[in-house]
Amino acid sequence: MSEKERSYSKFQWFFLVICIPVLFAIILFVVILSFLGVDMLDKTKEVAGHVPVLSSLVQEEVEIEEVDVRLLDERISEQEAEIIRLQQIIEQREQTIEQLESELIEAGEQLAVESDYQYEAKQDLKDIAKIYESMSSKNAASIISELPAEEALLHLSQVSLDARAGILSKMESEVAADLMSRFANE
Repeated sequence: MSEKERSYSKFQWFFLVICIPVLFAIILFVVILSFLGVDMLDKTKEVAGHVPVLSSLVQEEVEIEEVDVRLLDERISEQEAEIIRLQQIIEQREQTIEQLESELIEAGEQLAVESDYQYEAKQDLKDIAKIYESMSSKNAASIISELPAEEALLHLSQVSLDARAGILSKMESEVAADLMSRFANE
C-alpha cells in the first residue's frame, strides 16, 4: 500500500474506532442525565464559562438573555397595567349600561302609567262630550263658558260638530269668538 493510503486508513481507523464510539457514549450519557432530571444545558454553559475562549461567547449569550428578560419583564408590566386599565373601563361601562337599563325600565314603566292615564283621560273626555251632547245647548253653553279657555277647547273638541255649533250659538258672542279663534289656531 502506498503511503497516502496508509495515512488515509489511519485517519479512518481513528475516526471509526475512537471518535464515533466516544460521540455515541457522550450522547447516551446526556440522554440518561436528562431522564434523571439534570439540566445539561446549564451545566455545559457553566463548564464553558471556565474555558478561556468559550467563556466570552457564553457570557455574551447570558448578557443578551438578561437584557431580553428585562425587556420582556418591562413589557409584561406594561401589558398588565394596560389590562388593569381596560378592566376598569369595562367595569365603568358595565355600570353605565346597568344604569341605562334601569333608566330604560323606569321610563317604560312611566310611559305605561302615562299611557294608561291618557287613555283614561280620553275616555273621561268622551264621556263628558256625551253628557254635553245629551243636555240642552243652553245648559252646555253656560257650563263651558265658566271653564278656563284651554279646558273649554278640550271639551268642545270632543263634542260632535252639530252639538258644538249649538253650544257656541248659545254662548256670549265674545266668549264664542275667543273659542273659535283658538280652534282656528290649533
